[in-house]
Amino acid sequence: MFKELVEINYATVASMFCLLIFIITNNYFNKRVRVLYLIACVMVLCLAMADSIEYWTATFDTLSPLRIWMSAIGYSIRPAIVYVVILLLMGKQSDKKFFWFALPLIINTMIAFSALFTDIAYSYTVDNQFVRGPIGYFAFVTSGFYEIMLIVCTVKMSKSVRISETVISVAVVIIFVLSTVMESVWKYEGVINTSGAIAMTFYYLYLNTQQFKRDPMTNVLNRRCFYLDSEKNAANISAVMSIDLNDLKKWNDEYGHAKGDEAISTIVHCIESVLPRNCFLYRIGGDEFTILCFNQKKADIEQFVKQMKEKIAKTPFSCAVGVAYQDGDMDCNEMCLQADKAMYEDKAQMKKADKFHNQNELKYIDDAKK
Repeated sequence: MFKELVEINYATVASMFCLLIFIITNNYFNKRVRVLYLIACVMVLCLAMADSIEYWTATFDTLSPLRIWMSAIGYSIRPAIVYVVILLLMGKQSDKKFFWFALPLIINTMIAFSALFTDIAYSYTVDNQFVRGPIGYFAFVTSGFYEIMLIVCTVKMSKSVRISETVISVAVVIIFVLSTVMESVWKYEGVINTSGAIAMTFYYLYLNTQQFKRDPMTNVLNRRCFYLDSEKNAANISAVMSIDLNDLKKWNDEYGHAKGDEAISTIVHCIESVLPRNCFLYRIGGDEFTILCFNQKKADIEQFVKQMKEKIAKTPFSCAVGVAYQDGDMDCNEMCLQADKAMYEDKAQMKKADKFHNQNELKYIDDAKK
């Protein structure tokens, strides 16, 4: 029996133990992500322990109360693991809907522990045989519900990032769906805890790779990623946009660097809110950004620029924008130079307009005094 339990759970326990050490000793992520990962690892380990004890007590000739407790814990934790993956995938936006997301989990836990005093979910005969009750599959239904939510989150994420970056989320969904079917229909043992360990490990690796691709303050793609993408997909670039925030030094000097950071973050939010699919935003420098558009029509890019400017105009901040379109002969470097030139021309026009506006405003004040 002991050897069999070790064979079932060794990979799960070993991988979660190593991942726990990695999370504790490395501070790459913010506190929220680290706490969620610690919770998920502990859940997987608890599920492995509960399943092992339940598997052991199932060999008894008579029913042990310990088996009921371990079954209740196991049924409660199974969907909870998928739930934590959703919280990781959605980020801080899930915190506002925490209670509603957790409600099915709370109901499932109450039903699972109802086995201590009723047979509505499941029960055991005197000779220790399992009997599933009228709502005995609720734990698997709850897992299915969270797996559907995981699919929805993955689809939403695919609209804001590359399709390739959603592959790991799709893989996690497939792993959880298969493990749920294997345990509920085909009666496999210890599959969900192993699936949870695999999902946690590979999703953690995925987040680590993202850290090297994105700017830490704005979370947009960084300069290194820009060079790699412009080289790898040069043939598909249809336009390059150069964007530069106006008066960042003024915001920093007059209101502090926090205000300057707010200006940069606001501009990024405005751009990302209307950024089309297959257009990617990169932070090249402090207040300098570039957008690469792949396989986009000129009319669609012009519409995007219009929407972007309208969004930014509603904020206290402004930026200059220059666009260079592929004419069939330019490489990416030439397009970047042309986009920069157009951006500086736009910045000069904006300064001229501001100067004209200020002169008219002063003239109006002088006339009013007379």
